[in-house]
Amino acid sequence: MQEHRPFGGLVGGATLLLTLVGALLWASMLAGPVRLATGLIEAGSHLKKADRAASTASFKKLRYESLAAQSSARRAEAGFNASSPLMDLATVVPSVDAGLKETPHLISAAQHSADAAVRSLEIGIGLVRGKDKVIAPDPSGEGKMILLDRIKEVGGVVREIRDDIQASSDELVAINVLNLPRRLRPQISQGIRRTTDADELLSKVQRGLDLLPAILGAERKRRYLLAFQNSAEQRGTGGAILRFETLQIENGKPLLPTTAEDDSEAGGSVYKIDRNRRQLDIPLPKDAWYVRAIADAQRFGNSNWSPDWPLSSQLAIEYAKESTEVCLREQRKGCPRFPRVDGVVAVDPLAVREIMPGIGPFRTEFGGHRVSRNSVVNLLLSKAYTTYPFPGERRVFLGQIVSAFFKRMFSPSHPTELVQGIGKALAKKHIQIWMADPDEQAFIKRMEWDGAISQEVKGGDYLYVVEQNVGGNKLDYTASQKNEMDIRLSNHDATISAEVTIHNGIRLPQPRWVLGDSKSVHRPMMNFYVPGNAKLLDAQVSGKKLCTPVDRVCNGRLDTPAPAVWEAGRPPEHNERGKKVWSATMQIPVDQDGSFSVDYRVPGVVHTRGNTSVYRLVVQRQPKVTPEDLVIRLQVPEGAKSIHATGFKRQGKTLTYERPLKRDRVLKVSWQS
Repeated sequence: MQEHRPFGGLVGGATLLLTLVGALLWASMLAGPVRLATGLIEAGSHLKKADRAASTASFKKLRYESLAAQSSARRAEAGFNASSPLMDLATVVPSVDAGLKETPHLISAAQHSADAAVRSLEIGIGLVRGKDKVIAPDPSGEGKMILLDRIKEVGGVVREIRDDIQASSDELVAINVLNLPRRLRPQISQGIRRTTDADELLSKVQRGLDLLPAILGAERKRRYLLAFQNSAEQRGTGGAILRFETLQIENGKPLLPTTAEDDSEAGGSVYKIDRNRRQLDIPLPKDAWYVRAIADAQRFGNSNWSPDWPLSSQLAIEYAKESTEVCLREQRKGCPRFPRVDGVVAVDPLAVREIMPGIGPFRTEFGGHRVSRNSVVNLLLSKAYTTYPFPGERRVFLGQIVSAFFKRMFSPSHPTELVQGIGKALAKKHIQIWMADPDEQAFIKRMEWDGAISQEVKGGDYLYVVEQNVGGNKLDYTASQKNEMDIRLSNHDATISAEVTIHNGIRLPQPRWVLGDSKSVHRPMMNFYVPGNAKLLDAQVSGKKLCTPVDRVCNGRLDTPAPAVWEAGRPPEHNERGKKVWSATMQIPVDQDGSFSVDYRVPGVVHTRGNTSVYRLVVQRQPKVTPEDLVIRLQVPEGAKSIHATGFKRQGKTLTYERPLKRDRVLKVSWQS
């Protein structure tokens, strides 16, 4: 759920250990020998600077500070081992002597952790630049390819890094914390947790490196469907799928449509498969409640209503196959060919923006538009509609941007920036991946790249507010969203008032392809995903006013589509991936707000052991142009003390969490009674 920074995590662990050693020595009134004290202090300082450099991707500074820290740690060890009258004098004082007995463990742990951090850095930089980089020119002279032998070599080095991390952990475990000053003892436990976290992260990296050669076509040619989503017309996974490409890759060499051996497998507009938007009949899994009830969702390009990418991607594949088979059965000409695919990757314009620094700006052949990091989102989601009002021209323009992006992505000008951009896009769900191979999909899930509905906190609380644009428009480009939760805890239960507010920020006039069927009136179908055992108490939409599809100014609830039709003043209730879902469609005129609120109770979400209680909440975010704002207000239970709530601000008995929801979050509040 949280952003992973492999190197930053290792640096953080080394920094903690070196700081701990320095604090121990100074606490023991031992300011020398000079090499020991200054070595540890400088190592800690350098690693802190390296950690900051890691977070900002300043690789030159990162390398310098990491190597300087490693050198300082070595100097500290030499200082500790050197004979010194001051060191001999210190052993006469029992409390100081006891602490010094643990110092070799601390120094060794710090060295192993610092060595692992430096090795990790060298791998990370070496993969994307220098003589050992993993992306290199294809010997044939056409484009670039991924060197599979290099990936296998890196896997061996990662195993060595894990050995260093394990050695660091072993040294910490060997420490007798009773010999340390009381205020430093908790930091040993923190250091052990850090090394455990680092090893867990590296185990994921190692598993990924083991799987990567097969994914890149080492054993056979692989095919992947690249689905391009339009974030201006919201769907569960981030946007309506309007274009797609088919990527082939063999022995690390990517082949895109223009270089594919069989151009019939190339991509294009989804209407290449969805002929006349024809609805198709395929077996549907029980969780596909959106698609089952909405006729226009029963086709390849509009099947991604579920926010669970594994479910939506597999539905898209099945509809694509059925479209081809129906065409062949009816003996029609020009039937699309849809090959067997090994995975489906969702990409949206925000992912393109993150990745653009890696591929560099370019110009479209049609219209000569310059595509850059700053312009690409506006070009794809807004300017395309104002500049090219005719669908045929617009599809050519959009298709050129998408195709050029994918081609450059597999032959990047700046590989380091490319990797960083992909990482950011994955963390924010602007790229989502499903793999047909169960082992490969298990890894994708473990890395939290699958865009799935979370199953992380069983018995905890959960919220996922999902929008579906049912107005046939592109108004999500200018819309904004705010999610609010008021939480009251009683014994083991939570009573919650949750509200989502959407603002229609479109400015008129706009082309009809932007305004769509609803003519500037935004029609978002909003869906609250909550724990499966939640009980609805009350619900309302913008004062409970009921609108009609032909009403252009009404602000309130709209009874369409079928899954959002209310009965007896209550929203419909659905089930998906173990979650309960309440739905409502709002109709919101220009420059106005619409709100959907639910009151409900969730039993058993507070877990108590001894006198300590814990409330955990998973909040998932839907990828959007503008991230939704999240506001959580939690009332502290009566008699609660020693409250820990990272990210919350406390005022009286109320804890408040408020920030843009750019990533999925796991929030935890604990207290003693």
